[in-house]
Amino acid sequence: MRTQKISLAETRVCDIVTELPVRGIVLSKFGIDFCCGGRETLSKTCEEKDIQIDKVISEIRHVDLMNSKSVRGEFDKMSATELCDHIENTHHVFLKQNLAIINQHADKVARVHGEREPHLKEVALVFQQLRNELEPHMLKEEQILFPLIRQLDASKTYSNSHCGSVRNPIRAMFIEHYTAGQALAKLRELTNSFTPPAHACNTYRALFGELALFEKDTFAHIHKENHVLFTKAQEIERDLLEIKYDEQ
Repeated sequence: MRTQKISLAETRVCDIVTELPVRGIVLSKFGIDFCCGGRETLSKTCEEKDIQIDKVISEIRHVDLMNSKSVRGEFDKMSATELCDHIENTHHVFLKQNLAIINQHADKVARVHGEREPHLKEVALVFQQLRNELEPHMLKEEQILFPLIRQLDASKTYSNSHCGSVRNPIRAMFIEHYTAGQALAKLRELTNSFTPPAHACNTYRALFGELALFEKDTFAHIHKENHVLFTKAQEIERDLLEIKYDEQ
C-alpha cells in the first residue's frame, strides 16, 4: 500500500483541495496555484517551483489532523444550481464590493511611492487590467453560463441552447481563468508575495493585505468553477444526451 506522502505527491493539486477545501490555505502559503494550474500533480508542481514537497505535505497533514474527516468538500456535495448560487452570493459579491476599493488603493500607492519604487506602478496597471477582465467575466457567468447550467440541472430531457453545448461557454471561462491566474502570479511576484517593506505606510500595507485576500478568494472561486461546477455541468449534459439517444 502506498504511503500518504506518496499518495499526496502523485495527486493533482486541484484534487487535493477538492478532497478537503481548507487545504487551499497551505497551497496558497507556498504560492501553489490550485485553480488555473491545478491539473498537475503536487510532485511536479513543487519540482517546477523549487518547493520542498516534504514541507508542503507536512502542513497538509497538519491541516487534515485539525479536521475530523478528510472527505470530499461541502462544495462537491452541492448541486450545480446550489454551486451557481453560492459562487454568485459569495465570490461575485466579494469582487463587486472590493475591486474598486483595491483599485483605488493601488493607484494611490503607485502615485505616492511609484517614483522611488517603479514596481508599484506595474502593480496598479496589472490590477486595473485584471479588474477590466473580471467585471465582464462575472456578467457572462451570471447572464449566460450560470442560467444555462441551472436549466440543465432542472431538466429531465436534453434541449439545445443558444450556446450549443455547455462546453462552449465553459471553454471560454477556462481561458479567462487562466489569464486571471497569470495576472495573480504577476502580482505575487511584484509584491514579494504581498510582503510590504518596513517603510510602508498604512495604505501601502492595506493594499498588500487586500491583494493577498483577493488572491485567496479568487483561487477558491476559480477552483470551485474549474474543478467542481464545470465538471458537474458537463456530466449533467452528458447524462441528458444519453437519455435522449436511448429514447430515439
